[in-house]
Amino acid sequence: MSRRWHLTAILLALFAGLAGLNLLASAGFSVVRLDITEGGLYRLSSGSRSVVREIEEPVRWTFYYSRRTAADYPAVRAYGSRVRGLLRAYAAEADGRIILTEIDPEPFSDAEDAALATGLISAPAGEGQRIFFGLVAENAVDDRQVLAYFSSEREALLEYDLTRSLAELSREARGQLGVLTSLPIRPGAIGARPSHIVDEIGTAYDLLWLDSGFRELPDIDALLVVHPPRLTADQTYMLDQYVLSGGRLIMALDPLALSAFRAGPDGLPPPGARRSSTMPQLLSAWGVNIPADQIAMDRSLGLPVQITEDGRNQVRNYPLWFSAGPDQMSDTDLATADMQRGINFGSSGLIELTPVDGLGVRVLIQTSLDGSVIDTETAAGNPSPATLLADYQPSGTAPILAVRLSGLFPTAFPDGSPSGAVEATHLASSQRSGDVVIIADADWLDDPYFLREDASFGLSIVADNPALLLNFVDLALGDPALLQLRSLSSSSRPMARVDALRSAAEAEYADEQAALEARTFEIQSQLDALMSGRPPMNGAATDGTLQSRIDELREEMTTARDRLRGIERSFREDIDALEASLRFWTMWMPPIMILVIGFGTGFWRRRRTLS
Repeated sequence: MSRRWHLTAILLALFAGLAGLNLLASAGFSVVRLDITEGGLYRLSSGSRSVVREIEEPVRWTFYYSRRTAADYPAVRAYGSRVRGLLRAYAAEADGRIILTEIDPEPFSDAEDAALATGLISAPAGEGQRIFFGLVAENAVDDRQVLAYFSSEREALLEYDLTRSLAELSREARGQLGVLTSLPIRPGAIGARPSHIVDEIGTAYDLLWLDSGFRELPDIDALLVVHPPRLTADQTYMLDQYVLSGGRLIMALDPLALSAFRAGPDGLPPPGARRSSTMPQLLSAWGVNIPADQIAMDRSLGLPVQITEDGRNQVRNYPLWFSAGPDQMSDTDLATADMQRGINFGSSGLIELTPVDGLGVRVLIQTSLDGSVIDTETAAGNPSPATLLADYQPSGTAPILAVRLSGLFPTAFPDGSPSGAVEATHLASSQRSGDVVIIADADWLDDPYFLREDASFGLSIVADNPALLLNFVDLALGDPALLQLRSLSSSSRPMARVDALRSAAEAEYADEQAALEARTFEIQSQLDALMSGRPPMNGAATDGTLQSRIDELREEMTTARDRLRGIERSFREDIDALEASLRFWTMWMPPIMILVIGFGTGFWRRRRTLS
C-alpha cells in the first residue's frame, strides 16, 4: 500500500473511532456531568436534589424556546444555553422521573398556539417575530406549573423557581396556614374590612383562623401572627413549643399599629383595638427585642404625603412612612432578593439583636444609613414633616426592620407550661431546625400602604408588600428543602482587569479632565460674548484688537480640546493593550502551540527514523 493510501486509511480509522466513541459516550455517559464553572452554574444544590429524589411520579417539562429567533440576540442566546443546561441537570438527577422536551415554536404553528394556550409570555423580536422562553411543568394528573418567561433579571433565583415548581407538583394537598391576629381582616367576620393580602394568600392556601381564646394549635404547616391579641402565658407557651417542634412562624408585630385603629365599614375603629404588640417574653429568649417606646423613620426614603401649610396644599416626604427599596433589603434571602418596587412601612418599630447559641440571624430589611429613631408617643401624635425634620438626627446605624431566625431555638419557658394545663410533652430546645421571620411593623400589610386607586386606571399595586408576604408564606409552606436553596451566581463574567484599568484611568485623569472641561466652557462663553459684541466674561483683557482676542481664544480652545482627546485616548491605551494580549493568548497561542508541538514531534520522529 502506498504511503498516501496508508495515510488516508489512518485518517478514516481515526474519524470512525471518534464517531464511535461519541456514540458510546452519548449512550452510556449521557447522565455524567462535570461542572467546573465558577459558582457551580450547572450543579444542583442539596435542596434541589432532595426535592428531585422525592418525586414519585414522572413530571413532564416542556421547554418552549425560540432558539432560531433568539440566535440574533446574544444575551438571550447565552441565557438560553444557561437555562437549558440547568434543565438537563435536573433531568439527569431525576433518572427518568423528569421528562424534558424542548420545542422551538415556529410562527403561526401549532406549537406557538400551544405555548400561548398554556399562558407563556413572548418577547417581541424583529420583523414581527416573537421569542418564547418559558417552561410548562405537568404531573401525572395534569396539574400544571407555568414559568411564563425566563427573565435574566431572575437568574439568581432560577434554581429556586424550578425547584419550587417541582415541589408544588409533588405536593398532595394545599398547605394549611394558621392565622392569628387582632386586626379585623378575617373574611366573613362582623366588622371585617377587605384585605387584598388575605385574598391573595387565601387563593393559594387553606387559611385556618385562630380565635383569641384558642386553647390549642390546629394541625397546620405554618403560622402567621399579625398584631396578635393579648395572649395568655399558656398561649405564648404554645407558640414557643410550636417553633421548637419545627414549626415555621411569620410574625408581624408593632409597637404602634396605626391600622388597628383604622375605621371599619361603620366608620368607627374596631372595638378593643390594641396599639402595641411586641411579645417580649417569647422574643427575648431568641435574642430579639422590639422596643415598645421607639419608632423607626427615614427622611431619605420618606413617602410623599399631602399636607396643608399656610392655607395651601403641599406635598412633603413623611419620614415616619417610608419605602425600603432593594438597597435596604437582603439580596441573599429568597424572600427579598427579587423585590424591585420597595416595601412601604408606616410608623414601623425596630429590632434589636442579641446573639444566641445555635441561632442564625439574617437581616432582611433595614432603613438607609440616614435612618433615625423617635419615641413612640411623639410618633403617635401625628407630627408634621417639619416637626420630624426639625430635630432629625441619623442614628448612626440603619435601624433593623425585619429578620429571619433559623436553627435550634431555646425555649422561653424552661419550667414548662406556666399553668400546667398544657398536656403536651415539654420541649426544652428545638427537636429540629426551625425558621421564624419577624417584622417590626403590622401596617405594611394594610391595603392603603400598597394600593392606589386612580380614576383612570382603577386599583393598582404600587409596592411589593403583597409579594413579600407571599414569598414568606411560600417559603414557610413549601418543601423544607426550598429554605436550603442558594441564590445562584450570575453567569455573566465581567472583565475584572479591564474594569480595574478603566477605574484607575478615570481616577488618574478625572481632575484634569474636569478642569479642562471647565476651561473649555469658560473659553466658549468668552467667545460667544465677543462674537455677539457683549463685554467679555470674568474680566477678560480687552487690549489688542477684537479679532486677535478671538483668535487667541480659538487657539486656546483648540489646545484644550486636543488635550481632552488625548485624555480620552489615554483611557483606551492600556485597555487596548490588554485586549490585544488576551486576543493573542486565547486565539493565536493555542494553534501556535499545536503547530509547534506537531512540527517538533514530526522532526523528532524523522530524526529518530534517520538514526
